Amino acid sequence: MRIARLTLDQFRVYQRLELELSPGGLRISGRNASGKTSLIEAIALASTTRSPRSRNDREVVRWESGEEYGVPPYARIEAETTDSGRNHAISISLEQVDRAGEPVYRKRYRLDGRDSRAHDVVGVVKTVLFSPEDVQLIAGPPAERRRHADILLSQIDRAYLVALAGYGRVLSQRNGLLRSFARERVDYRSPRASNELGFWDQRLVEHGAYIVMQRQRYLTHLAELMSARSAHLIDQAILHIEYDASIALPSMVPDTDRLEHVRQRYLEALVERRVEEFRRGNTIVGPHRDDVRFVIDGRDLAAYGSRGQQRLAVIAYKLAESDVITAETGERPILLLDDVLSELDEMHRDMLLGAVAKSGSQVIVTSTDDDLLRHEALSEIPLARVETGGLTFV
Repeated sequence: MRIARLTLDQFRVYQRLELELSPGGLRISGRNASGKTSLIEAIALASTTRSPRSRNDREVVRWESGEEYGVPPYARIEAETTDSGRNHAISISLEQVDRAGEPVYRKRYRLDGRDSRAHDVVGVVKTVLFSPEDVQLIAGPPAERRRHADILLSQIDRAYLVALAGYGRVLSQRNGLLRSFARERVDYRSPRASNELGFWDQRLVEHGAYIVMQRQRYLTHLAELMSARSAHLIDQAILHIEYDASIALPSMVPDTDRLEHVRQRYLEALVERRVEEFRRGNTIVGPHRDDVRFVIDGRDLAAYGSRGQQRLAVIAYKLAESDVITAETGERPILLLDDVLSELDEMHRDMLLGAVAKSGSQVIVTSTDDDLLRHEALSEIPLARVETGGLTFV
């Protein structure tokens, strides 16, 4: 999997950029705020349909966008990809429209020249992003770890992405019902509560059980690969991850029966926590409450690991993500390394770049320090310098 051509129109600092990418990728040098990270962001957005830097679509649109032509602000990303002779063209555009007198941004997706939905685009370009903020995966809130796991699994399994979207909609409806019950002081044992909540329970489990099952499957695989990767990064310590699900997961169950067993456990857990949910007015059981724990020698890495160990654990985790995508799909993801080299000492920088060079993946790597980009492992990759709104090959 690689991107052959990337076009940015009114995206961040870029008024217009047309970039041909080599199979090996690109090394990008430049000052802070010059547009290095924006290139990484654009590729990640083409992969997942969401920016890894911002949840506000307005922020990715160039501030002066539309002024030259007297039209509302807009931005567009186009990526032409190739993998084993299969070519795709992805286009994601953001357009400002008025809704109830307020400006909002509408996203439109096109795949191979046809209007498409977001979930048809996700994973066509598979990527793994390394960034300095990744250390927050360990020390930060569970929601961030869930988000990273969901990004990974959505690129591998389109049914997972569909289930995730459905689960979010049902969860919102169910929480609304619980809040209305709390306001009206409805007893959890009443026929009304049983009938109305029973309907949403079934729909919640329909989507949620698949999410839990696939998280268990893929994160177990990821944990094995992460342990193998970490053995080359950290001496005399074993790193891995544990999937901490909010429902008790079945063990020693054949794969053909696993989904039904997860559904049954899920329904039982909802019944068991019914009183507490009525008291809180909130759904407290399900994949939206799960966590992924980082562990070092059997102990919680956030509490007992050094900052250096945490950073190396994240690198092992990201390399394992690449391994999982390759093993499950047969496609090597594009590796996006955004200014992470300066965060490592020379030995571990050598280890990371050595692993990246051997991966066979297309690599996009940025740094403010030219010397870090001149590492031997990256020598076959073209080098370019970026200045605000433009790119020059050197």
